[in-house]
Amino acid sequence: MTPVALPPGFRRLPLAARQAALAAAVGGELPAALCGDAETSALADLLVENAVGAFPLPLGLATGFRVDGEELIVPLATEEASVVAAASYAARLLGGADGAGIRTAADPPIATVQLFLEQTRPDAEAAVAAAEAEIAALVDGAVATLAARGGGFRGLSAARRGAALKVEIDLDVRDAMGANKVNTAGEAARPLLERLTGGRLLMAIVTNASRRALVRAAAQTPCARLARAGYSGAEVAQRMVRAAAVAAADHDRAVTHNKGVLNGIAALAQATGNDTRAVEAAAHGWAAAGGGYAPLTRYHVAGGALHCRLECPLPLGTVGGAVGLHPVSRLALRILGNPDSRRLAAIAAAVGLAQNFAALRALVTEGIQHGHMRLHAERLAFIAGARGAEVAAVAAALAAGGPMDLPAAVRLLQAQRGAAAP
Repeated sequence: MTPVALPPGFRRLPLAARQAALAAAVGGELPAALCGDAETSALADLLVENAVGAFPLPLGLATGFRVDGEELIVPLATEEASVVAAASYAARLLGGADGAGIRTAADPPIATVQLFLEQTRPDAEAAVAAAEAEIAALVDGAVATLAARGGGFRGLSAARRGAALKVEIDLDVRDAMGANKVNTAGEAARPLLERLTGGRLLMAIVTNASRRALVRAAAQTPCARLARAGYSGAEVAQRMVRAAAVAAADHDRAVTHNKGVLNGIAALAQATGNDTRAVEAAAHGWAAAGGGYAPLTRYHVAGGALHCRLECPLPLGTVGGAVGLHPVSRLALRILGNPDSRRLAAIAAAVGLAQNFAALRALVTEGIQHGHMRLHAERLAFIAGARGAEVAAVAAALAAGGPMDLPAAVRLLQAQRGAAAP
């Protein structure tokens, strides 16, 4: 296996020349999906270094959501099969007889910058606390446009972390995700903090833990609606509660449990141009906040209904970065009614709860593979060359029995085309 080699100065080439160099290096034409149209290519060149094109993700619409009494269509960008369908199905089950559906609450959009200083004086913590008003004025001056919109400084703390002094500065970042703003504030505060503490800054950076930007979602559905695969609704509800308890007791199960939550949340973050890595890091950090690793959702039965809730930090923005730059992210926000950042976070929490609900119900009834294998068959049919109505026909034949693999899909497609030939 010979790795691809790029010519010297590749990063200085214009996009079209980079694409030509890559095509020459791999010895063939580049996929049309990579090159896209002129606007997509120009945007890719703006967003990342050494761009050679774009990697398009499917954008699906999850339907049936009622969040805090508002009917919503939710755009989800994901390559994983069943996410959109499962979220839509669960949203209908969680619609709620009271009309509210999934109920949410979101804390203010607080982001935090951490500054770590070395070789500080013994009284450094007290010195920082005494200078809070001065630090606040400095921070608000560094992010003046944010402060003018009602955001800016919201508090600070100082504590020893080993040999270093950690200073945390909280900012209300309004509708931005906030990383750039708080990093700017942290770097602006450096000279003052070094003078106050007598130390030297080691680093200043936003924390993606985002623990002050918590979002909660809660819903319930009558147990009677949950009957499936030969189980009564009451049995399914109790099995879901026990499955959630397993996730609370077993680390590895909790990881996969939370991955199911993030299937929905990350897909909405991706669709709206947000930083999915920051969102997932915050969620996993919250799951580990107690010293172990816990599920992000809780389930219990009361009053003949299954109750579920989710709580985690969700650092999402509706302005700045790729959110306002990418035309698809702007469309996604328009589909949602152009929410502010905390409303977007609330919707994301509702989607994450619905996705987890759907996964648990499937797991404790017919199993997760029931729906996955149908979609897997369709993908095999497509890879085999099926298009249009051929995909469903070949997939149905694969699902009817025999091996579920690519050679079988190719044989079935050839047989179908042979039968259809005059």
